[in-house]
Amino acid sequence: MIFILLITVLLAWLVVRQYQKVSRLPPGPVSIPLLGNLPQIIYYLWTTGSVVSTLDLFRKKYGNIFTLWVGPIPHVSIADYDTAHEVFVKNAGKYADKFNPPLFRDLKHDLGVATTNGDHWQEMRRFALQTLRNMGVGKDVMEDKIMEEFNARCADIDKAAVDGVTVSHAAEFFDLTVGSIINSILVGKRFEDNNKQEFLTIKSALDKAFEFISPFDMTVPVWVLKRFFSQHYEKMMKVMTECQDFAANEAVQRYKLFKAGKYVVEKDNVSDYTDAFLLKIQQDGENSDFNLESLKTMLFDLWITGQETTTTTLISGFNQLLLHPEVMEKAREEIMKITNNGSRPLSLSDRSSTPYLNATIGEIQRHASILNINFWRINREPTYMGGHPVDSGAFVAAQLSVLHVNETIFENPQEFNPERFISDEKLLQKVIPFGVGKRSCLGESLARSELYLVSLLGQIHIFVQFFILQIFGNLLLRYNFKPHGKLSTKEVTPYGFAKRPFKLEMKFVKI
Repeated sequence: MIFILLITVLLAWLVVRQYQKVSRLPPGPVSIPLLGNLPQIIYYLWTTGSVVSTLDLFRKKYGNIFTLWVGPIPHVSIADYDTAHEVFVKNAGKYADKFNPPLFRDLKHDLGVATTNGDHWQEMRRFALQTLRNMGVGKDVMEDKIMEEFNARCADIDKAAVDGVTVSHAAEFFDLTVGSIINSILVGKRFEDNNKQEFLTIKSALDKAFEFISPFDMTVPVWVLKRFFSQHYEKMMKVMTECQDFAANEAVQRYKLFKAGKYVVEKDNVSDYTDAFLLKIQQDGENSDFNLESLKTMLFDLWITGQETTTTTLISGFNQLLLHPEVMEKAREEIMKITNNGSRPLSLSDRSSTPYLNATIGEIQRHASILNINFWRINREPTYMGGHPVDSGAFVAAQLSVLHVNETIFENPQEFNPERFISDEKLLQKVIPFGVGKRSCLGESLARSELYLVSLLGQIHIFVQFFILQIFGNLLLRYNFKPHGKLSTKEVTPYGFAKRPFKLEMKFVKI
């Protein structure tokens, strides 16, 4: 009898405590003590078929700011641009700290910039931004680097052409183009015939890893993965460790020469990110921020963020253009007009003269919307968001994938329609594929440039925006594109934390 009474009192206390916590948070489905909303989340994932549709269902039911309890921790999702801007831009200092997934902490030991917090994150971000600026990211010198690599890849395409037509896997073309540019920026080495196959092998393994790494893997303690899912854990760690070693291999060799006194960095002759990092050590000595392990982790973070965001957007973009050839033709006509019928390459300086291309890239980025689930920030003190109380200890995120399909912002969101940005220029500001606030994507500038120039249709990340713009635009100047095999907009990883591009094959038809 006493035991039953104790259990009853405990359950009552848990229910009252849960109710008190819920009252200090935005609305959401009824949660169970300890389990939270996990039963509902699992059910709707199964019935709707994807993470994004599940989150969108909760948005429609509970509003643009809603709470889901993942176990005992409340997660507040923001699917409204104005609220996201208010929280993460105007009050950016409050939400600089990210939730660091245990899996990443086990791999990177709280080093790098992607998921770390505090003084180390601030120092690494500050150094990376300054180094990339010094190297000309977003300027003519970076545009020249992108075009040099772009021309080399197009030469390979032309060389393989039969009657002016080359069939290629989009992923291989874009991976090599983007990867080579990023690698040259980070370690001063591009991918050529003697080393490109190793890169493609590593990249293929990374792609497969992204397909089987789930939100579950990103949230549970590492000991759970090691004990109950040991083979799965070892497989994930093996792939990520191999990728990190590959990204840092050139830098490690240079570091060894540097420590042996056989390599000295000249202050006025810094050729890549690794040189800049070694110069910092050369001037100030090694410390907890600037050392070999930190260098390896930073190279991995920059390589992953720049590579994945850019290539995923480019592949998704060309898939959309092949599905909507009228959009491709209209963008090409605009580019041809400002480049005197293709007599010169498209430049970043042309961006103000290509409104339709900019709109097309914006629509591509809205549909590509890389993250199914955005990285969570930690709310440190009680506050209000969009009129709702948000208690301290809650995780908060602008859920970009849901924001980009919010019909109150983007009319008929499932349609691919660049014209929406022509009729409302301010709407383009609400496409935020790289996040908002202090923890937005470090590679945004580079990504945006790449997109515009290769098709002048795009923008992404300090690494990714610079690419997409250049690659999109200039590809449209040189080639017409046709599908080779089926086309589809079906989500490849509907239950993953990040989107994976459709495995697209296409014909490059020389213009």
